[in-house]
Amino acid sequence: MVAKACVWVRRHPDRWEALRGFCARLAAEGEPIQRGTVYEQARRHGMDVRLASMFKRDHNLWSVLSRYMAMEDPSLTRFLRFRETPVDEVDLVGYWEDIVGPQSFRARSLAEARRLAREAHAA
Repeated sequence: MVAKACVWVRRHPDRWEALRGFCARLAAEGEPIQRGTVYEQARRHGMDVRLASMFKRDHNLWSVLSRYMAMEDPSLTRFLRFRETPVDEVDLVGYWEDIVGPQSFRARSLAEARRLAREAHAA
């Protein structure tokens, strides 16, 4: 699952940027961001629904990509919804670096992203 998501990012950097920007926009508006509602939110907010439909159909892709977004910007953990999965036991940064390339994540895991977000919110 993780390798598949990283390959998708490597092959579609423009779509990855569009998804990240879209989710950041939703978070700035206070919208919860869930796989099941991404398609409808995309339609309401003018995003290319062909991109959003991919995540509606592929839970595994969304599960991994949403974790990478949270690791880049821990504040997104307040808006993204996660379930525990085996993905949480995988070295996400290692997969990313092996397949996509160097990246400066603020957190090395979803758990660390959540902790950073709590600390920032408490400050």
